[in-house]
Amino acid sequence: MNEFLEIIFTGINAIPTALFLFVIIYWIIVILGFVGTDFLDFDIEVDMDVDADAEVAATSDGSASAGVAWINHILIFFNLGRIPVMIWLSFLALPLWLLTILTNGWLGIENFFLGLLVFFPALVASLFLAKFLTWPFVKVFARIDEESKEKEILGKVGVVTLPADHNSKGQAEVNYSGSFLRFYILTKEGIKANKGGKVLFINHLTDKDAFLVEPYHEID
Repeated sequence: MNEFLEIIFTGINAIPTALFLFVIIYWIIVILGFVGTDFLDFDIEVDMDVDADAEVAATSDGSASAGVAWINHILIFFNLGRIPVMIWLSFLALPLWLLTILTNGWLGIENFFLGLLVFFPALVASLFLAKFLTWPFVKVFARIDEESKEKEILGKVGVVTLPADHNSKGQAEVNYSGSFLRFYILTKEGIKANKGGKVLFINHLTDKDAFLVEPYHEID
């Protein structure tokens, strides 16, 4: 036992070991019910489409920052930002710990700086493993997030960007938490939503992949 502890805390091994222990302690605390799953969890903001029917502006004024665009692409590629961070970190920590400990043990590496030659390739490999292992969770949380946003959109007022009526889909833009989302819209029979006008989202027509809206007039 003492030999095992010495190995996992020797040199570079201490870093993945500390990360792995942090994840284990986190889930033990959550399972015991002392805290909720949102404890120490946080959202990483990435610029990506809400769903096939919505466009998300990169910033509130619709412009994107080219300087950080590549970071967003990397985060999205590895599913970071698509699922809760602690779930993603859990799937990263275990393979990183195993790969680092086993490789350093097999090569007999104890020096911290020499161990970096093992740690960084193991980190890259673990990132790809985490991407693969978290893919089922991405679909689950994407659906949950979509349903949540759909419910929150109902009752909001948007501006028509493409005219719509009962038979022809249009689009309306909604300010959602500082981002501008565009959704497909339809109106009730005999009503038309003109470009530039305001509409109220009253229902989600799942079979038509659009929202039912009606003209909205502000009371002076």
